Amino acid sequence: RGLELHLPTTSHRVAAPLKMATAIVWAAAVAATSLGPPAPPPPSPPLAPHYLKQPCNHFNAVAWNCTFQQLYYIDDHAWKGPENPDAMITFIPGGEAAMGGMYNYEILRDLATSRGGIVINMEHRFYGDSIPMGPEVGPHNMGLLSIEQAMADYANLIADTRTKYKCPHCPVVAGGGSYSGKLAAYMRLKYPTIVDMALAASAPVFLDSPGFGVEYDYYAIVTDATRKLSPKCPEAVRAAIATLLASDSITITQELNLCEPLDTEYVYGKLELLQRIMNQFADTAMGNYPPTRSPITTECNNLLSAPLGSLKSLSLFLDDRYKFTAGVGLERPSETAPPPPCYNLSSARAAGKHGRVVCSDWSGCGAGLNAEIWDYQACTEVIQPLGSNNVTDMFWKREWTLEWQTEHCFSRFDAKPLRDGRWLAHTMGLDELRAGRPGGFSRVIWSNGLQDPWSAGGVKEDIGDSLIAITMENGAHHVDLRPSDPDDTEDVIAARQREREILTHWLTEAAYERRDLNRVQT
Repeated sequence: RGLELHLPTTSHRVAAPLKMATAIVWAAAVAATSLGPPAPPPPSPPLAPHYLKQPCNHFNAVAWNCTFQQLYYIDDHAWKGPENPDAMITFIPGGEAAMGGMYNYEILRDLATSRGGIVINMEHRFYGDSIPMGPEVGPHNMGLLSIEQAMADYANLIADTRTKYKCPHCPVVAGGGSYSGKLAAYMRLKYPTIVDMALAASAPVFLDSPGFGVEYDYYAIVTDATRKLSPKCPEAVRAAIATLLASDSITITQELNLCEPLDTEYVYGKLELLQRIMNQFADTAMGNYPPTRSPITTECNNLLSAPLGSLKSLSLFLDDRYKFTAGVGLERPSETAPPPPCYNLSSARAAGKHGRVVCSDWSGCGAGLNAEIWDYQACTEVIQPLGSNNVTDMFWKREWTLEWQTEHCFSRFDAKPLRDGRWLAHTMGLDELRAGRPGGFSRVIWSNGLQDPWSAGGVKEDIGDSLIAITMENGAHHVDLRPSDPDDTEDVIAARQREREILTHWLTEAAYERRDLNRVQT
């Protein structure tokens, strides 16, 4: 699933445990601990939380006929008024995590503020405080969670902002990374009169449905990125996993210093632990930037410090993770707190009925309520067929099947994948896009860091004149949206510059189109 980079500029509360956003937080913590702090975000005025009253259900006037308050942030400190010829709105869709402040996507915020525009960023329904029929989540309201409902929420906020700021002619740039980036592109497709263009960073749309032939590419990229920085590491991972599979539960519990005895049944014991190991490697691969401060190097050094193929090597690999991060697995009350006394696998599980580490997203769902919510989305709409084969990757052989997914989803939510798992391929025209035809898409930048495993499902070649693909050989998960860093590589710097140039050109086109349309309507 996509990692969300949530570096809020201000925070009014602590965000709930994130699915995989801890990769970036952890990578930053490693950098601050070992190689000095990363570049600070640019200063900005404090942003207060705002709320917009939304319908629980945008598409049925009878069922779930209620409203809820949806959190959003707005940055209008640079606003020069609707008469400003460069007036614009940047919209950042919230991703699969609670928001503790506006996402610090530097290029998107700078684009708007440099032109005297506005930035708005809304929390995704069901994450954080924005829960229709909340605060509880369950069968009574889970059916209101869908991409279609979320996009309708976002369209309402954009329309409300245009009205409040008297700027119906303001062009809108939607942009985001990972799931947020996919939503930006889908908003451009489904609401082309509201969103004029999109920057979809690390948006793996070809991993939103089975059938695109990339199911083994994700963990192959994780393995290749690991080998690039630590050539001996993949062999050590294979050997350690083989030992784990051959060991009994008592030995594993002792050697890995688990807080609870490992279940003797494979599905509830070894598979949970193996999934946690895969998730951790996936997270660190996404946070694998800049190369000079890669968390992969740290983790592999720990693993390689023990004898090859030993359970001790896995213990060192897992324990190191929890020295630096909170939010998934064992939490530390502060940076200076001592490390936890044991590895608590159960605290890395999703909430809800039959909640486990293993979920419908085999890159990891995270922990707690956020994980339950994402698991539902990955069960019904965002179907991500991620497998491993122990040939192109360093993990054990594990084939993803629709049958497994369907059984898992029914046991968790009494739900099943929509349209045999190909709902988004069907409704978003992804088969057309995969065939090199734009379908209904236009004015979308698709950016991908090639060290990011999610680039396996990304658009990496231009399609026509207005679907532009930008790749970064050294880049990881939507690094082009991150704040500038002294250790930025040349390809990432060049990508950001090209994105600015393309968006500026499109903004000029869209501004003329909107002013002409506004004159016709008035």
